[in-house]
Amino acid sequence: MSSFNMPPRMLSALSKVEPTQDVTISNVCDDSRNVQPGDAYLCLPRTTTAAADYIRQAEEAGAKAIITVGHKHPSALPCLHLPNMGAAGDVLRTWFETENCDVNSVGVTGTDGKTSIAWMLREALARHLESAWSVGTLGLVREPSDIEDLGNTTPSLLSSHRLLGLAKQQELDALIMEVSSHGIEQERIAAIPFGVAIWSNLGHDHLQDHGGFEAYVAIKERFIVDTVNNGGMAICNADSEIIRQCIRRSGIDTLWYAHGLYASSADHKIDLTWEQELPGMVRFSYQGNEICIEDIPAGEFHAENLAVVALTLIAHFGVDFKALPSLLKGISAPPGRMQPLDIGRWQVFIDYAHTPEALQRCLETVRTLTRNRLLVVFGCGGERDREKRPDMGAIAVEQADLVWITSDNPRGEPPEVIASEIESGMPKPYPAEVFLELDRQAAIAAAISTMLPGDAVVIAGKGHEAYMETAGHRSEWSDFGIAADCLHLKEDQRMQLCA
Repeated sequence: MSSFNMPPRMLSALSKVEPTQDVTISNVCDDSRNVQPGDAYLCLPRTTTAAADYIRQAEEAGAKAIITVGHKHPSALPCLHLPNMGAAGDVLRTWFETENCDVNSVGVTGTDGKTSIAWMLREALARHLESAWSVGTLGLVREPSDIEDLGNTTPSLLSSHRLLGLAKQQELDALIMEVSSHGIEQERIAAIPFGVAIWSNLGHDHLQDHGGFEAYVAIKERFIVDTVNNGGMAICNADSEIIRQCIRRSGIDTLWYAHGLYASSADHKIDLTWEQELPGMVRFSYQGNEICIEDIPAGEFHAENLAVVALTLIAHFGVDFKALPSLLKGISAPPGRMQPLDIGRWQVFIDYAHTPEALQRCLETVRTLTRNRLLVVFGCGGERDREKRPDMGAIAVEQADLVWITSDNPRGEPPEVIASEIESGMPKPYPAEVFLELDRQAAIAAAISTMLPGDAVVIAGKGHEAYMETAGHRSEWSDFGIAADCLHLKEDQRMQLCA
C-alpha cells in the first residue's frame, strides 16, 4: 500500500486517555517486526497471548511508545492504554487527520457478491465522480490495471485507517470497502465513517470461525445496525428472509431492493426492483419509472449486484434514475467472476464460487449460455466449513453433466477426505458423470480435453487467486493461466485436423 508521512506528534495529542508518560512519536506500527526507531507500537487484542514478546521485540527495535488495546501490558516505555478498538480507531483517525473526512465511504457485506458489488460501484463512481477506489478480496483497486494485494478481504485496523487517510490526502471522491465477517468480529473497521452499509445476501461461509450460523448472522447484522446508528444509510436485499428478520428485529430504517419488477412486501416498502429478461441486460423499476441497462456481465447474479449499485448511486450519491443507463452500460465484472476465456470457439469460465449458493447461481447461469453439455471442475477448501461440502457436491451433479472433484487450497487437510465429503452429498446413482482427480491442473486439462462443440466448462472455487495453499505452503497458481494453456493446445489440435 502506498504510504505517506504524517508529522510527528505528542502521544497525549492522540487521545483523551492520558499516557503514562508523554513523548513525541514519528509513526504508528502494528507489526513488531516492522517497528522503526521513534514509532509507537500498536498492540491489538488478538496478540494477547504473545503480547509480551511482541512488545519486547518492538522495544528492541527502537519503539518510542506502546499503545495497548483492551489489556494493559507492562513496558518500560511510555504507554497509552486504550479501553477498546473503538478508542483505537479514534486514535488512528486523529493520527491520519481524518476526523473531518470528505471521502464517501461505502461498506459492502454479505456471503457472496461483495467483490462484484465493490468493483462495479467503484467503476460507476469513477465515471460519475472521476475518482474512486475499492478495497477487498482483490486488494486495493485504484483502477483495473492498478491492483495491489493487501492480504485480507478487510485489512487490519491500522491499514483501513491508513487507506482512509491516503484517500483523503489524494482528494478521492469515494472509497468502497468489502466488510467480511472476520473484519467485523475483529473490529478492523472500528471508527471508519461509513456513509452506506450494503447487505447483499446471506449463506454459509466461515461458520466454523464464528461459532455457527446464528453467530455469523449476528455479526453481519451488527455492522448494518452500527452504521445506521452512527448516521449512515443501510441498503439490504429484500429477497433474503433472514435479512428481513434481522432488520425487523433491529428496528432500523433501511432501503430495499428485490427481484421482480412488481415485487412487494407486507413488511416494508421496496425501493428498487429488478428483472433480467435477457442475458446481458437488466431492467430496473424505481418510483414508478423503468429503465433498461444493456451490455452488462453475464449472469443473473450480476444483474442483482448491479441493482444494489443502482440504488446506492441514487440514494447516497444523488444520481438521477434516468441517468443510470449511460452510467452503467458496459460495466465490467471483476477478475475471476464468471470470467470467460476468449480462445477459439470454446466456452470456458473461471469463477470464484466457493459456497453452495454461489456455485448454484454460477452453474445455472452458464447452463443458459451453452447449447450442449455443462462441465464443472471444483473442490472445497481444507480446514474451512465442512458442512458446505455435501451441499456443493449435490449442486454440482444436479446442475452439470460432467463433474470433476479436485483440490482447492486443501491446507493441512488430506484432499481425499475433502473429496469424500463432497461426494457424500451426491445422490446415488449420480445424475451426472463424476470423476475424481485431486491434481487440479490435471482435472482442468481433463475437462477441457473432453469438451465438444457447444459444451461449456466452469472452473470454480479459486477465481482470481494466484496461489494454491497446501499444508502451510503457498505455491503460485492460476486457474486462468492453466485453462488458457489447455485451450490453446486444444485449438492448435483442432486447426491441425482442419488443415
